[in-house]
Formats: sequence, C-alpha cells, structure tokens
Amino acid sequence: MKRTGRYLTLSNDINSLTPPGSIASSDYRLATIFSDDRENYGWKIVDIKQLIPIGATARPGAWALMSIRPDSFDDVATFSVWAATRQPFDNSLIGTFVLSIGDNYSLRTEHVATNHLSLFYNEGDIPYYNITLEEYEISSREEIMFKIKETSQSLSDIS
Repeated sequence: MKRTGRYLTLSNDINSLTPPGSIASSDYRLATIFSDDRENYGWKIVDIKQLIPIGATARPGAWALMSIRPDSFDDVATFSVWAATRQPFDNSLIGTFVLSIGDNYSLRTEHVATNHLSLFYNEGDIPYYNITLEEYEISSREEIMFKIKETSQSLSDIS
C-alpha cells in the first residue's frame, strides 16, 4: 500500500429528501456520496466533520459513514432489517458523527474504502458533511483483502 499524495475533500449536504442512488426504509436512509471503481486504488478516511454553512438552519447532526452500496440490498425489507439491527456492527462502518455529544465523531482510521462511500442517517434528516480522504495505490491482493473486510459481516453478496 503506497500513498499517492492525493487528498480529496467531500463537502456538501444531502440536499434532497430522496437523493438518487439511495435506499430508504421508514426510519433510515443510505445515500451514495462517492464512487470510484478504479482497480488498485483505495481511500483512507482522514477526517470526518459536519460542515454547516453560515446562516444555514441547524439540522439534526447524526450520521454514519459507510462503504456499503445502497444497491447491494435486495429490497427495502432487507435494508430495513440491516439498518435496525446490523448496521452498528457491520464492517462497512467507517465512522460516525453526532453533533449533540462533546467528542462528536468516531473514526476507524485503518479502514480503506475500495470503491464506494455512503451516508447512513435517519430518514427525514438532511445531514451536512465534510470528509477528507487520502488516496492509496494498492495491490490486487490488498484490494481483495479490503473488499472481504468490508463485506465479511454483510447480509448481502459481495459486489
């Protein structure tokens, strides 16, 4: 695994109650925020924060950064079960952000996302986010290892 020297910052908000590339149950939503399907590259998450523009209305501030794809679920019922019972223990969980607590984020600093990043949040919330990524060149074996790690506790097939 070798650093490329490239950093990328994802800063935005989910500006729709039904963003494209997402799946939702009655309580939760998983929405795509980043996709990179190049082989032999991975992204290490360096930092996660909430980015609230000046003058913006305060929004609920709890979300989780995941490396699972919304389209990896067969249907809404499967997603709903995963969201309610498995999500906190899933290996695709990279970090969490909760505005209402003092030390407001937790991050798995050794996690390398190989293709995809999503935000998991309460349905009806529209989270702001500021996520810094560092790009790595990885071997084919490392890529396989990272993909297995991300999906080893998944309820769906490896995709």
